[in-house]
Amino acid sequence: MNLSQLYYFRKLAELQHYAKAAKELYITQPSLSNAISSLEQELGVSLFQKTGRNIHLTKYGAEFLAYVNKGLEQIDKGIAIMKNYAGTGDGGKIDLGCIITVQTDFIPKLLNGYKAAAGGVAFNVREDTSIPLVKDLLSGCYDVVFCAKGNEDPDLAYVPVLTQKVVVAMSSDCPLVEKEFVTPTDLLEQHLITYVDTIPLGRAVRRMLDECGIKNVEYSYLDESILAGFAANGVEAAVMLDTFLLRSVDDVVVRPFYPSALDRRSCHHRVYMAYSTKNYHPYRVDHFIQHVIETKALKPDPNACYID
Repeated sequence: MNLSQLYYFRKLAELQHYAKAAKELYITQPSLSNAISSLEQELGVSLFQKTGRNIHLTKYGAEFLAYVNKGLEQIDKGIAIMKNYAGTGDGGKIDLGCIITVQTDFIPKLLNGYKAAAGGVAFNVREDTSIPLVKDLLSGCYDVVFCAKGNEDPDLAYVPVLTQKVVVAMSSDCPLVEKEFVTPTDLLEQHLITYVDTIPLGRAVRRMLDECGIKNVEYSYLDESILAGFAANGVEAAVMLDTFLLRSVDDVVVRPFYPSALDRRSCHHRVYMAYSTKNYHPYRVDHFIQHVIETKALKPDPNACYID
């Protein structure tokens, strides 16, 4: 048995068609067939079964494939590491996704710092909301994403890297404008607007407001710009995060939000680096993840409240 046979087997298992697999492997179909036959003879089991013009894995082939995938993954990773040590690697490319509120400041600083330290790496950065980011991360479209924390998933790891403060935005005519800060008691009689509760951030805000007994809330909006716009030009106050989108709206008044008049800890929502614990990571992706963990991972602040 040799390494080429295992690569051939993996490709044939993926495509389940000899001609297509041989074409992608840049070998002849007879060469592929001979390699698989030799592998089956050595193992003493049939790995594939014909179904018309196609083939499919036998139960033995399916079980063997799991071991082959794990083995070749480690070999590929080792080769990549050695090439980087030797300076013969191409540096690699990292597909990164992020929510809009971190793409103008946090992400550029992070990536520029990593490039300065590691060099020779390219990033493909795309922006989206948290739910599709996580979905595409699990499907392999991204190597790593920066997003709000969603539901627990055994195939995901979340590392907190950034906090965004919870505030109350309002117009200059709002009754709350005279206050230095706002507490849940101040909001009991106030008509509020905030994020739609089908997104992780909206669910977190809803949990916080429900725990405070605040009921007169409209959960309808996706981002800070529209929340701040309505708050600055209407009677509603907006419970939201203090991001650059909020600061881009004219005439909006912002007050900090505290758990109570006595407990003046700031309330924060955290942004996380998320990555798959199941998908294969090239050496450069693992190196970047470790860099973020070592340089950006946050420890809980006893002087802050977290709503995520």
